[in-house]
Amino acid sequence: MRAVLLGILLIISCSSGCLEVPIESCEDTDCFPFNNDLLNELLSNPNSLDVLLLASENSKLRVKSSTTYQTETQLGEIHWNVAKDDEQNLRSIAMRFSLGTTSIDTEVIEGTETTNIRLGNVWYEGRDAIPDYKDPFYEIAQQATEDPDGFWPSFGFDTTSISDLEWTITHDVQSLEQVASAQNETHSIILVLKGMPPELIGVELYGNDDSAFVLSIEKGDDVQLSLQPDLPRAAIEFNVEPPLQLSDGTTIWAGYVPLGFTSEVNPVELTFQVIESESTIAEFNLADLTSNQTDVYGDWWEFLYWDYSGDGYFSASDYYEIRTNSTNVVTIKTYDSWAESWTGDITHSNA
Repeated sequence: MRAVLLGILLIISCSSGCLEVPIESCEDTDCFPFNNDLLNELLSNPNSLDVLLLASENSKLRVKSSTTYQTETQLGEIHWNVAKDDEQNLRSIAMRFSLGTTSIDTEVIEGTETTNIRLGNVWYEGRDAIPDYKDPFYEIAQQATEDPDGFWPSFGFDTTSISDLEWTITHDVQSLEQVASAQNETHSIILVLKGMPPELIGVELYGNDDSAFVLSIEKGDDVQLSLQPDLPRAAIEFNVEPPLQLSDGTTIWAGYVPLGFTSEVNPVELTFQVIESESTIAEFNLADLTSNQTDVYGDWWEFLYWDYSGDGYFSASDYYEIRTNSTNVVTIKTYDSWAESWTGDITHSNA
């Protein structure tokens, strides 16, 4: 039996190509394991870590990045986790930011009429009446191009900048994983490669100034996205603009639904309420489009909602307007009947 097993191992060794060829004889970038020259050859290719290329080639993809930096007085961290599953029309964008005592931690899973929203450790259900699934990696790249000073995931890394280093490379044949480490004048660098031919799936840079950058990639069945059922419902993130006092003595609250508002909501689910001392003195359901009312003090209120986008839903670029001759101190709030709660977290009064 031992002789049979030895024979099988010899056959596998002879038929596995680069897997068992000594490093010195490996001259092809499809080879495994890499030597120093082959790794630097891979890194000298600007497309060796191209997230958009990976997104076009993989229906399931997750890219995570972490950046640690030191300000004059505080340590800051930014973490991004972006994933997609084209087969389910689901995508996830998560971001965690911390600087001193300030912290933001959110995630949105979307692409269907039901969405999941995480604030800290608490999950909520959201909705989107007209889901328009888009590859998040391409959409983020487009937005970053249009607004280069915006707050976007740090998924870009120029491998050519580290393509001439002396690497120490370890490998595991069973998992087809390789780990390479090196140092330059400013950073300690760790790379993770996997597969046959080897692909770069991880980059870690640790600066001499305590800064750090870590990027990792998952593909295929390693990426799991799903929506949780039976979560508490979350109201839309929408706030009425602050009021303006006009020269004729009237007050107006008016504005457009921001372009960053990515959902579509049935107008019948939203109501503007004019609140004085915790009592509603006038209200307007957006499905009515216009309304003229007189409150208990005899003051008039004019409401207008214009479905500027023409999609039949409350959505980006729609216009709203509230006018009154009242001089009483009031607050305008928007009630979301689907979630049974107020929208957003800001209210504007005419005080």
